[in-house]
Amino acid sequence: MTKPKAAIVGFGGMGQRHYKAYEKIGVEVVAVADLYPEKIKNLVPELSADRIYKDYQDLFRNEDIDVVSIVTNGPTHAAVSLAAAEAGIKNVMCEKPMATKIVDAEEVIRACTRNNTRLAVNHIRRWSSNYSRLKQLIQEGIIGDIRHIYFGCGSTGLGNFAIHFFDTIRYLTDSEPEWVIGFTDKTGTPNPRGSQYADPGGYGIIQMKDGTRCFIDTSEDTGVQYTFQIVGTYGRIIIDELNDIWSVRARNTETRLLPLTRYGADMQEIPFMSDTPFDIIDLTSRGLAELISNKPVSSTGMDGKKSLEMVVAFHISDEGKNKKILFPLEGQSREKEILIA
Repeated sequence: MTKPKAAIVGFGGMGQRHYKAYEKIGVEVVAVADLYPEKIKNLVPELSADRIYKDYQDLFRNEDIDVVSIVTNGPTHAAVSLAAAEAGIKNVMCEKPMATKIVDAEEVIRACTRNNTRLAVNHIRRWSSNYSRLKQLIQEGIIGDIRHIYFGCGSTGLGNFAIHFFDTIRYLTDSEPEWVIGFTDKTGTPNPRGSQYADPGGYGIIQMKDGTRCFIDTSEDTGVQYTFQIVGTYGRIIIDELNDIWSVRARNTETRLLPLTRYGADMQEIPFMSDTPFDIIDLTSRGLAELISNKPVSSTGMDGKKSLEMVVAFHISDEGKNKKILFPLEGQSREKEILIA
């Protein structure tokens, strides 16, 4: 079999991680497109100058590639994904958000279906063995039924980072959001990627269809590392990814028989060892390897659309004086654009 050939569109920090992810799985990056091609010559001197493009359309016309990573900024993700599908590229890995409007995300999904293009959106926890093992334990009832999930993080945009939380709660619960009540932060912190982007932090409540209550706070008045907390009927999971801490505690067989009002009942520690520290390059490489295989895609275009929909819903709720927004979004809501970097 011939080795797959890859290209990367957008070669900032995350684009460079994709380059290393391809190296990790033995796939050659044969071409790169970036608005600043001179930068690429310095960063990847082994890449021939005639394989470095300023215009991604030129790359798609001139290069015979099997897979492309789209790692530009958010507002161009949909257009580049569409162009890749129409150019006949069979495997597309798009960074989140896959679009900045729901209608654009839907158009990308249709184009990929029409052209038999496999589309993945890089919600990296979908490829984490830690999360897949944890999900299996949850399904086996290790903490009982999930009752609420909390995510807290220092100043970060709802679309830039909290969007990963929105995908994770769908993944862990196998459920869909029913409604959201959201607040966006009014601090006005400049976006570190440029003033052209508008993606504030915020806080709010998401009710899932299975009854799980989800709470999020990424407001811009703290600067602390992020944590997840998953609370079930009889136990609790705390995830501190950056410090590789995974804590699982639950009532034992005897204390599960006690009333829930006995909230002080002993919870035993359940051993859960991390397979590997959280590593964006490693997780991205797993996603890319899956994409170019014949295996089902773990994070699909539909997953990308649904996480974007939750971001949009927060903004619409905030603009409507924090009213309850029902899913799926309809009408003009699907046209609303959030300028996520």
